[in-house]
Amino acid sequence: MPEHDDLSAEAALREVDRAQGAVRKSSRRVARFYLGMWLGVTGYWLVTLLGPATVKNYATLAIGALTVAGFIHISRQRVYDRRHYRLSFSVTAAFVGTTVIGALYNMFLHPQEPGPLWAVAGVLIALIASAPLLYGAVRMFRSTDDR
Repeated sequence: MPEHDDLSAEAALREVDRAQGAVRKSSRRVARFYLGMWLGVTGYWLVTLLGPATVKNYATLAIGALTVAGFIHISRQRVYDRRHYRLSFSVTAAFVGTTVIGALYNMFLHPQEPGPLWAVAGVLIALIASAPLLYGAVRMFRSTDDR
């Protein structure tokens, strides 16, 4: 870092504070993405399991567009938090697992015309399938508060 050899102590401290602020901003952006995905995925599963057949196709398109747009937005960040790297793999793996469980339930157990008890089961499956995203959002929000 030869270009920063002449920095004073105050200038160096300001630079460190600026860098930490950029990392916090990046972490908050990831947390908001996880939270938005949690809301979207929960809505998707509720519509898929409890909604009419015509709405299911639109829900699939909407959640797909939301996911792609979110990942493009997150991937354009220049600063990444170490906790984001560690957390993203576990959240992604857990989310894929719970989504597979939800899909298997939808394919094999969920009836075409669900009754009241099946509606409760559908809500539980929707919450279970999206739980890793909520966990990731809470952990990222907490990590920004720790700094």
